[in-house]
Amino acid sequence: MAEEMRLHIEHLARRNLADGLPPDEARFAAHRRFGGVDQFKEECRDRMGWRVVDDLVRDARVGSRFLRRNAGFAAVAMATLALCIGANTAIFSVVSALLLRPLPFPEPDRIVEIFNLFNAKKAPSNLVQYADYKASTSSYDCLGLWGLADVTVGSMERVTAAQCTAEMFDVLGARPVIGRFFTLGNSRWGEDRVAVLTEPFWEARFNRDPAVLGRTLNIDGEAFRIVGVAPPAIQAMDARVRIIRPIAWKPQWISPNDRYYFTTSLYGRLKPGVSAGQALAEAAAVERRYYETLTPSFRQLLDRASYRIGVGLLQTERVREFRSTLFLLQGAVAVVLAIGCINIANLLLTRANGRQGELAIRLALGAGRGAIARQLLVEGFLLTLSGAALGTGLAWVAVRAVDRFSARMAPELQSFGLDGRVLGFTVALTAVVGALTSLLPIAHILQANLLASIRRSSQGASGGRSVRMWGSILVTGQIASALVLLAGAGLLVHSFMKARAVDPGFDPRNLVACRIALPGAYQNGDRAAVFQKGLMQALREIPDVSGVALASSVPFEGHADGRGLTLKDSPVPADAAQPSATEVGVSVGYFQALHIQLLEGRLFEERDADKEGSEYIVDEQFARRYFPGRSAVGQHFTFQNRHLPAKTEDWPVIIGVVRNVPHNGVEDRSNRPVSYWPLRSSWLPWVSTEAGGLNILVRSPRPTSELVSIVREKLRGVDPSVPLFHTESVQTVIEESLDGRRAVMLLLGGFALLALLLSSVGIYGVLAYDVSLRTREIGIRSAIGASRGQIIGMVMRQGLWRAGTGLGLGLAAAVLLSRCMQGMLYGLKPSDPWSYAPVSLLLAAVALVASYLPSRRAAAIDPVRALKME
Repeated sequence: MAEEMRLHIEHLARRNLADGLPPDEARFAAHRRFGGVDQFKEECRDRMGWRVVDDLVRDARVGSRFLRRNAGFAAVAMATLALCIGANTAIFSVVSALLLRPLPFPEPDRIVEIFNLFNAKKAPSNLVQYADYKASTSSYDCLGLWGLADVTVGSMERVTAAQCTAEMFDVLGARPVIGRFFTLGNSRWGEDRVAVLTEPFWEARFNRDPAVLGRTLNIDGEAFRIVGVAPPAIQAMDARVRIIRPIAWKPQWISPNDRYYFTTSLYGRLKPGVSAGQALAEAAAVERRYYETLTPSFRQLLDRASYRIGVGLLQTERVREFRSTLFLLQGAVAVVLAIGCINIANLLLTRANGRQGELAIRLALGAGRGAIARQLLVEGFLLTLSGAALGTGLAWVAVRAVDRFSARMAPELQSFGLDGRVLGFTVALTAVVGALTSLLPIAHILQANLLASIRRSSQGASGGRSVRMWGSILVTGQIASALVLLAGAGLLVHSFMKARAVDPGFDPRNLVACRIALPGAYQNGDRAAVFQKGLMQALREIPDVSGVALASSVPFEGHADGRGLTLKDSPVPADAAQPSATEVGVSVGYFQALHIQLLEGRLFEERDADKEGSEYIVDEQFARRYFPGRSAVGQHFTFQNRHLPAKTEDWPVIIGVVRNVPHNGVEDRSNRPVSYWPLRSSWLPWVSTEAGGLNILVRSPRPTSELVSIVREKLRGVDPSVPLFHTESVQTVIEESLDGRRAVMLLLGGFALLALLLSSVGIYGVLAYDVSLRTREIGIRSAIGASRGQIIGMVMRQGLWRAGTGLGLGLAAAVLLSRCMQGMLYGLKPSDPWSYAPVSLLLAAVALVASYLPSRRAAAIDPVRALKME
């Protein structure tokens, strides 16, 4: 640009020389005719857009100098923004991974799950529905079954295996990495000894060796031929899966009698143009046709259980149980961010008000109000960008912590991370926060009479009254928002305390639970009987062992299934809920080993183990609910609802009543009572396969690790091929059953405490600034006789009035919003006063302290010095 202007001037000078002017006068005339070089440069820069960049760079340099000169202010602001933006980024990374990120399959919006609903509680499908829907529906390109089971690989390694039909790979649109998938022919019984590896297992066990194809893999004591390796996308179904095997059956196993015995999940890929709603309507028609063929008594049973079929997108169904929790946490961090933004806006507003003299001088020297507003905006963005950079680092640490915790709480989920979507969210959030925090200071400066501020003292300036008003409004909003979070955290803390205080119904101290898996060779009932007798005898021989038992599930572990039942002499009204109960198989000595109190009747004896399905022990809840006002002992009921026994002696009978034990933990919303059946040796292989293992419970005062080592040694002595796994104390099982509730409570509690801290800083900051503006007024009050106590009371009343207004608004909002948490609470209502009172008092106490500190400073003002200020 400079070179081009020089050439223009030289050209004009040559023309002047040609006209006869002397050289010096010719150059002077050329410059005079061309005009100001710097002016032309600025005009060209404006037309090219460089002026804006130059202005922004200059504003950034000025802003950086301002932040360096006010390091304390900058540090507080950046720390606040880092915590707020970091928390939002961390929670959004989880929301993005579970709710927003599409599943890694072709056209994932066409993949649906078909499930059953009983009293709005979700249940999977089964082989009967799979066969029926393949033959009777037209909404799907393909349908496939998918289930999970823990298996033993080699001699002792336990891994999670998926069992599915061959069409499941077509449903997911998956293609093998190497080799092939199994075919429909492998679903025939006896032709199912093939396996597909997942990529993590292929890499960990075989170092990605392509020659793995055709090798055999020992699974549960049987040889399976490896035919292929599944792609990484398959882990989206369940991150734990390491092996995939075919589901095999015999034709006679597809019996209508098993239609309502649900074991396996059913998925389908919709045909192009077919919606999930259309598929649901077709599925409901199929179920209705079958419903019409049932007996009246069984139809009544289904009606009482509010049975219906369901069809939902896989993307939605896989995270349905997490959605409300994720929305709660994302809403909580959004509130924290809002409180942080209010704090930063307040800080920038007070700083801008204090800089009115400086900004007025800039205005007098020719700067426009737009340039001043741009300067304030750039300073706000510098703060926000610095805070966002720190916040992203905090979010990275937080996401890694959440990932490790979720691997224990929900191991089926894939890991989380800061991907492009999350970083884009952080950038957008930073821009919004920067704009919002700068908006109020800019609006204040644009409305203020900056030139008049040169001629008056900053003390008592009219601009100060505007800042005080906005500060009061913002602090009131902060307190109200903080109380909403504190109230939510208080409800969750109170719920957690109630859940933890639930009587387990047995003594969990000195009780250890272990799990074993029986190989396929134990399908022979005689061998299982010999194993059970030898194992129980060996465990009883351990010194200091006072009780040993086998069970299909461990209390609080959540693996006990429930079924509908029919009472023999107690007909259920048509409008009443369908009776149901949780089933637990236990060995002789179970109740003695767990110290479960017998309330009525007797316990199982050795002779009962030979009476398959004919005798039950029920808990106190079962007896009270189904036999009110009379003894449950001697009463009859059955789980065989479709084919009721013809004779009384064929009905199972209740022989005892014991205390309530929450086998599925306190989080179980079904509120089903529990029935116990005697665990026969012939049932051990079935329990080992269907329940993910057979549970051993041993009571001993020995340390858990020492006792487990002894149990493992005894097990090797009975059969070295049987693996021992999932070894932990029952007290640990109880604590782990509350992990989900504990995690949400801690997260929301942490966000609430952060909101409390930010609110206290906001109250203190507004009052401290208010005192600084009113220094002269307070000095006059002191000079005319106001006591120290009166001044403290005056300032504190202002702070407590703001706090009281915020508390009132916050309580009203908390009561309304807490209704959304109804499903997360245990043993209390959303309006529970004992949850609101402590957090309200805590916030009031913090507001009191935050108000007292500035009031003490106000009381210390020297009247003489204050009166000298102008």
